[in-house]
Amino acid sequence: MTKIIALTYQQRITILQQLTSAQLAALSEFTRYAILSRFHTRHYLSETDWEFQGVTIDPWYQRTHDHIGENLYCDCGRRLKNQFVLRSRTTGRHLFLGISHFQQHASIPAKVTHEIQAGINEINLYMDSILLAYRNGQRFPRKIFQVVVDHQGFKNREGLILYKRCNLFNQVDLPLHQRDYEQLYSLYITINDGHASHLTKREINQLRQGIADDWRQIDQQITIFNYILRQCLLSPQDLHRVKSNSVNYALQRRKTRFFIHNYKQILGLTLTKARRQLRIKLRQLSFYVQVCQELPATAIQCEQAKQVMIAHEMKDVDSHFYGIKEAKSLLMRSIDV
Repeated sequence: MTKIIALTYQQRITILQQLTSAQLAALSEFTRYAILSRFHTRHYLSETDWEFQGVTIDPWYQRTHDHIGENLYCDCGRRLKNQFVLRSRTTGRHLFLGISHFQQHASIPAKVTHEIQAGINEINLYMDSILLAYRNGQRFPRKIFQVVVDHQGFKNREGLILYKRCNLFNQVDLPLHQRDYEQLYSLYITINDGHASHLTKREINQLRQGIADDWRQIDQQITIFNYILRQCLLSPQDLHRVKSNSVNYALQRRKTRFFIHNYKQILGLTLTKARRQLRIKLRQLSFYVQVCQELPATAIQCEQAKQVMIAHEMKDVDSHFYGIKEAKSLLMRSIDV
């Protein structure tokens, strides 16, 4: 059994200070995705009036002078590293909170809050092992990863969390967690042994569920973008126009106009169609990044969205699509008013 070593706060900060801005962003996206997965699988808030809408992580929380855009805050005014977004099932009201204020502002039972905090502590332990490996001189195993990619070891498995983590950490040369490395090395050995990699029915269902989870978390990011645009005083009509343009952009150059509106619909699609819907959703997310990337209030959200696109091998684009120009114009007009 691998010994788990927890870093002290100061040890963690010391190593984080050595990372580049891009490495911090990739590590934050890894942490954010792990938190999302926990909320989606543990259903922490199912017995409350609150619905989990997502989490935003400030990669540059400890870097005051290098900080990009605006800070994240709790509704009480306290600056945050992790900002959780909750929505009331009865009133539709949104709360932006740090984990320590779940009970105070949302009346979420202490037992549930402690359970969530325990999960985050476990994720931090996972991250600590990556930071320790980095401090010890380990970096991303690019040669092994490239062999697996070149021999199509991830074919039909692009939805695996392992593949997305590899895409993220390969970009910035961060080491994998030991368990992730062992999974990657196992694929490498399978390829070297000449064994073909076939998906079982169970694996196909797992991939479809993974695609549905990815679609849902991207949809949550888009919801947060729309919330911020609403705070920028976009009128309901203008916001509706922006949303319509985002869908048109997502479907641009596609033969089908089929566009799902709920992640559960993914579970009824073939794997090919499910992947197609995820790519469409990623293009919609790209629309919001292009529209909002010059807005300081969305700098952290835009960075998170870019990390999601990297994880899914989607290139950062700069489109001249009319709908993007119109959305930027509507946004600038509302800010100037």
